[in-house]
Amino acid sequence: MKKIIIGIGALVLIGSAFFAGKLFTDNAKTNEATQSATNSEEVNESQYFEMERFIISVSDKNYARYLVLDLVLVLEPNVDSKLEVKKITPLLRNVLVKQFANMSHANVKTLFTDIDSVQKTLLEQFNLALKSKTFLKLDDVLVTNVFIQ
Repeated sequence: MKKIIIGIGALVLIGSAFFAGKLFTDNAKTNEATQSATNSEEVNESQYFEMERFIISVSDKNYARYLVLDLVLVLEPNVDSKLEVKKITPLLRNVLVKQFANMSHANVKTLFTDIDSVQKTLLEQFNLALKSKTFLKLDDVLVTNVFIQ
């Protein structure tokens, strides 16, 4: 009788070990699939590149006035995009100079009452400048800080 109980106990332990192993293997495969899907999603997400602060003087008869802009460029989900955007940053800064150099303080204040319009205009101008120089195309331009003195 004791041998039968020991044999049944051994079979229960072996069966439990089998099912526990199966459970852990299935969980590991599920975690790998989830992690793989997450990595695939990360590759397809846009990349962000924060440009150095842009400061330019704007004309005013009596005072020295400045426009300070912080911009973030939204890039296509491409591994080389951040490397490429570092190379073309001087070109983009030149576009900013052309846009704001001859504006008066009052014009700049009026212009920045509609930030969405400024972002759209900068995106168009940046992509136009980039078109002949690089494969890079910006998805968006975000104005993250504006200071008009």
